[in-house]
This record gives sequence, C-alpha cells and structure tokens, in this order.
Amino acid sequence: MHVHHSGTKWLVAVAIGATLSGCATNPDGTTNDQQATVAQGAVFGALVGGLLGAAVSDNRGRGALIGAAAGGLIGAGIGSSIAERKAQYANEEDFLVAEIRRNQEFIQEADAQNRQLYQEIAQLDRESQRLARQYRAGKASRDALVRQKATVEKQLAKAKQINSLAEKQLADAEQIHQESQRQRGSQDQYTRQLESNLVELKETRQKSSQNVASLQRVYDSMSI
Repeated sequence: MHVHHSGTKWLVAVAIGATLSGCATNPDGTTNDQQATVAQGAVFGALVGGLLGAAVSDNRGRGALIGAAAGGLIGAGIGSSIAERKAQYANEEDFLVAEIRRNQEFIQEADAQNRQLYQEIAQLDRESQRLARQYRAGKASRDALVRQKATVEKQLAKAKQINSLAEKQLADAEQIHQESQRQRGSQDQYTRQLESNLVELKETRQKSSQNVASLQRVYDSMSI
C-alpha cells in the first residue's frame, strides 16, 4: 500500500509522541535535566530513524513507524550518555568545553587509526590479489588464501568499529550543537567551536566509511 509523505510524517509524529509519553516525570510534574536531555535525544533519533525507515522500506508508512521507534531508542541512548556527562559539571560552560575537547581528542585518535588502516589496505589488497592469482594457478594453497581472508576480515571488523564510533560521536556532537545553538545562539563561541567540530567529525566519518568500503571490496574479491 502506498503512503503519501504526509502519512509518513504523521506516523513519525505518532512514534515520537509514544516515545516521549514514556519519559518519567518528577512528582510535581516537572522533568530534570537528564530526563529532558534523554527526551531530546529520543526526538532526534525518532526523526532520523523515521526518515531512514521510510527511505529503505518498500512500505513507506510501516518503514517510517519501525524506523522512528528504533531511532527513538537509539536517540534516547545518545541523550542518556550526554546527560550523564552533563551531570558531572557544575555549569553549562564547563560541560561544553569538555565536549569540545572530547570531540577534538576523538578526531585526533580516529584520524590516526584511519590513516593506519588506509596504508594497510593498500598492502592487503596487493597481497590478496597476488595470493588469489597464485591460488588459481595452483601455486598457493587454499589454507594460505583462507588465512589471508581472515586477516582482511579482522581489519574489516576494526574499520567497522571505528566507523560505528565515529557515527556515535558525530550524533552526540550534532545534538549538543543543536542545543547550544538554540539556547546560546549561532554566534556564541561554544556553538561555533561545536560547529567546527561537526565539520571535522563528518570528514572523519567519511574516511572511516571509505575504509570500510575498501576492505569490504578486498574481502568480497577473495572467493575461495
């Protein structure tokens, strides 16, 4: 059954409402900072999940609903993590300084890992192609090819882990930037530093995604 875009948006809104209705409140009806941040994360995740679910599903309405529900859980997880970190600081400024530093340290480490993997991929590709040619010519054993494929698989798992962490870091940074922009304005020094973090994090995520794609290609080419 075809569902128009308006129907998809309605389903996403329903899922968001269902997610937020489960948020606990204090006895006086208010929510504390951690509860508010978790709720904001759920909204962010539900919106993203709903759009992705609609995009990848044959049934756009059902895909949006499933995606929004799953995305809401993911977003709530992101929000909870942010809320826990926020609770460690006495004021908003100290928290934002720590998050900016956290982003910078992650970028530095992830970029170093991505560079190392990029160099290793070229060597793995050459060695894998050489072994595959020798195997087809009867000059290399099947065990040698199996061992090489296992090595590629191990590096592929590492690349996927880095990519997953980059996506998580980027999602956290996007949510914190949105909050800072809304509460402090786009010209605030912390908002602008967070925006700069986002640009670099997106580049880091792109590099990690490219490494995953390259290693997957090498792995798939090694038919045994």
